[in-house]
Amino acid sequence: MIILNWNGKRDTLACLASLEPQLVEVYGSVVSVVDNGSVDGSVAEIPSRYPGIRFLPLGENRGFTGGIAAALSTSRARNVVFLNNDAVTEPGWLASIVRAIDEAPADVVSVGGKIVDVSGRRIDFIGGFVTFDGHAFQNGFRMPLDARPEPPPGGEILFACGGNMISRREPLLELGGFDGDYFAYLEDVDFGWRTWIAGKRAVYEPRAIVRHASAATSDRLGSFERGVLFERNAMQTAIKNFENLREAAGSIFLTYLHRLHHYATTRNPRASELTREMGVPSSRSQAARRHLGARLRRRIRGPEPLVAIDDPLTTMQFRAFDWILRNESRLAEKRAAVQKMRRRSDAEIFSRFPLRFIPTYPGDDELMTSALFELLRSQLPSLDAKLDDIIQR
Repeated sequence: MIILNWNGKRDTLACLASLEPQLVEVYGSVVSVVDNGSVDGSVAEIPSRYPGIRFLPLGENRGFTGGIAAALSTSRARNVVFLNNDAVTEPGWLASIVRAIDEAPADVVSVGGKIVDVSGRRIDFIGGFVTFDGHAFQNGFRMPLDARPEPPPGGEILFACGGNMISRREPLLELGGFDGDYFAYLEDVDFGWRTWIAGKRAVYEPRAIVRHASAATSDRLGSFERGVLFERNAMQTAIKNFENLREAAGSIFLTYLHRLHHYATTRNPRASELTREMGVPSSRSQAARRHLGARLRRRIRGPEPLVAIDDPLTTMQFRAFDWILRNESRLAEKRAAVQKMRRRSDAEIFSRFPLRFIPTYPGDDELMTSALFELLRSQLPSLDAKLDDIIQR
């Protein structure tokens, strides 16, 4: 079992306390806590409070994917459990999830457990789906438990959530595990999609329940840093995994450009310069010609920028795409590896788990009803939805 900790001492100790009584139910269970360079006293207190665990202090923050890889590199276990440190396990959780993988057919690589909120009354994870541009959503997130139909034991899911999941170790590694370039977010979605591409499956176990303090760890990262990871990882997921990338890419990159345009033109100083028609002088140049003081300042200081990009959301979009461009060769290599192991078509995968078209960002409603978007829309099995149909905000 692998639990990651990054400045989450209190959460991790509560997680271990809930888990400790269950270890006697599953013979041979080994708990590895990987510390990603915490400075909150975790390195001293966690192993002293729980000397029986395997504690791996990395001395730096390698993210979720890097921490998992460090623990897996020395594991020889038949099955590996992934558990969020800000989750508290319900009684019988460990026995349920281990039993589920042991009794699953040979083509099942992973089993995803049920995740609820800390009150135990609202959905965190009972399954999810991928959007046309590589993002993903948990079905019914934060809605009451009876608001969405729940898969039965052994019911197929597109991906298991990495916060409550068990995988057969050898198939996990054969499929490439969690992509180290993700750092955090959507790595479990990417792995689930690759699992189905390779002709394998993921299934659900509703009796393996944990209560999750959603965003307890991610809040420490910061919303804009999370945003960069979500955007770049969604693009990675789409580029690597879509069978016919040429067919899917039009709507993906039009959507990215539309969102970038919306942020750039609505959230930055003097953004009207970005939308000025050809032949129409900028208001800034007209003012400079009229005012002697402005002309003198221009001579002394030099020309001022026409537009200043200082909005964090606009910068987030640029940073995400910059990473894609700087790593395009590696992405192409990884895509080739994924497609080489393909045993199941995307048409078959998304006939079971339809892609979703969901207006998520400001301006998306306008985009997704436009004639150009309709021309570029993927023809894979899909459903239209509204965000409020999917999650409770």
